[in-house]
Amino acid sequence: MKRRFIFLFFAFIFLLSCNDNVLFDKNESIPNDTWAMSRKLSFEVNVKDTLTNYDFAINFRHTTKYPYSNALFFITTFYPDNSVTQKDTIECIVADSNGVWTGKGSGNLKDNRFRFARSVRFPRSGRYTFEIEQATRDTNLAGVSDVGLHIESVRTK
Repeated sequence: MKRRFIFLFFAFIFLLSCNDNVLFDKNESIPNDTWAMSRKLSFEVNVKDTLTNYDFAINFRHTTKYPYSNALFFITTFYPDNSVTQKDTIECIVADSNGVWTGKGSGNLKDNRFRFARSVRFPRSGRYTFEIEQATRDTNLAGVSDVGLHIESVRTK
């Protein structure tokens, strides 16, 4: 019993230590695997540290019924006092030239994480809001299961 407790304790500590560089990681499910052009996904991130550099990524889970080899996103950043906004367009390749999916996973779901900004510092502390919207010409983009935002601190060597 004592050995079991010690093993579980160290396993728990190990799992906690593995993710200490992640500031934010959240996904939103897309109902019926169809992302409406009018639906903006909103993620609020509370930032305290303005001295650390961060990498930003989009989490993108799609089905094998996704109709394109790329995914296009608009990402709008709202600063804590809403005085500054920034809008970026991001293109992510989800299939190679032969039509082979680039994401991980088996069956009909593929998981992708696409870094779109590297080693960025937040200019001020506070609550940032990130809005992600699909940027295709499809009114209803089929085959999209989940979309999310991932922010992690850059590890120094």
